[in-house]
Amino acid sequence: MQIKFFNPGLGYSKMKDEIIVEIDRVLSAGDLVLRKDMEDFEKSLAEYVGVKYAVALNSCTDALYLALRALKIGKGDEVLVPSRTFVASAQVIVQAGATPVFYDIDGKMEYSDNIKAIIPVHIEGEFDKHFADILKLAEEKGWHIIEDSAQALGATFNGHKAGSFGTIACFSFYPAKILGAYGDAGALVTDDKDIYEWVKDCRNHFKDSNAEWGINSRMDNLQAAVLNVKFKYLDQILKIRKNIADMYTEGLRGIMGLELPPHTEGRVWQDYIVRTEQRDLLYNFLKEQGIETLKNNYPFPVPKLPQAQSYEDETLRLPCNENLTDEEILEIISKIKEFFKQ
Repeated sequence: MQIKFFNPGLGYSKMKDEIIVEIDRVLSAGDLVLRKDMEDFEKSLAEYVGVKYAVALNSCTDALYLALRALKIGKGDEVLVPSRTFVASAQVIVQAGATPVFYDIDGKMEYSDNIKAIIPVHIEGEFDKHFADILKLAEEKGWHIIEDSAQALGATFNGHKAGSFGTIACFSFYPAKILGAYGDAGALVTDDKDIYEWVKDCRNHFKDSNAEWGINSRMDNLQAAVLNVKFKYLDQILKIRKNIADMYTEGLRGIMGLELPPHTEGRVWQDYIVRTEQRDLLYNFLKEQGIETLKNNYPFPVPKLPQAQSYEDETLRLPCNENLTDEEILEIISKIKEFFKQ
């Protein structure tokens, strides 16, 4: 049995009839950029997250970058960010002219008076483990919170969805995400009207005002039309992924040398990640069995902090998406058990 980590072709085949209709409509009308489908998606996203405004963009990376610029964070400023994250979370801070200040998995932070914001990362579908402390600290210090919610659409904390806490939050709709387009796509959300208007203008070069230098970061209307179709199934997708995670946890519980991810309240299952000191051996064994997994490494432009580095060196992403069958999940469980019995 061959099991892919991610199979976008299979996902497309399941929604093909609906998606083809929308693609044909958009292309036939010539509604390609900054059109109604994109505006409809922005409204749906804002309503779903529980905020006033959403701006559809090219990527979550652009959303993070524009968040910093909108808050006028730049040269001489510092921004707290976890070491355990994808490179983009820190990259954008440098690109905005500011300095990233990293904190490790234990949440211990060193900060100065130059800190202007913190970017908690809700990674793997789970809120930043120190989010309660972050909310309190940011309020005390007057820092902006920019939620990196690229992997956490639909996750909740104290009954509120990811993206509804910070001054700004950023989402990814890259194809492999919980809600994935068929190309690059992202969005920024906020309750601040001035930020909303600024980002809307900036994503299109400040074309109508030339007030300052903008960028080209428009989500094209075709991707928005696809996302509007998929949005209808988001709750169903989240439920299927949770069921897969439950199957993994039930089937893999009790294996010595294998640490399973926590089922924390409110999390969603962007990934199901296991931890073992035999990570590379397990990866190679599953590959030989026709099971595609991903090593959970996020290279950084600077050395990672020790706990984050250790975590990434020992973790493996198992297939966890709505297109997998129960038979495939049981096969993965069976082969992992076989590996640990050797």
